[in-house]
Amino acid sequence: MRTSFKKAVAVIAAVGAVSVGGASVASAATVDQITVPDVVGYSAPVAVDVLEDAGFTSVRVAGPYGDNPNTTVTRTSVAEDTVVSENTPITIFVDPW
Repeated sequence: MRTSFKKAVAVIAAVGAVSVGGASVASAATVDQITVPDVVGYSAPVAVDVLEDAGFTSVRVAGPYGDNPNTTVTRTSVAEDTVVSENTPITIFVDPW
């Protein structure tokens, strides 16, 4: 009886460790950390593509010229080389605007 009790405790401990570890891994994997690329000098449409290709999911252009290839990005709301989560909102500011 003593051996079966030890086995039961070992199984319960192993299952608990797997489920706790699995939950931690699952929540850590849901949001990636990404470095913001430098898009200053690009046109707005190209900058949006670069940021989305890097993995960002919330990119927008300030003003009415988001689709205009004759714009130039002057800055972004999050500085280049900053490490943030993939769902961090990033606003692109362009000239003219």
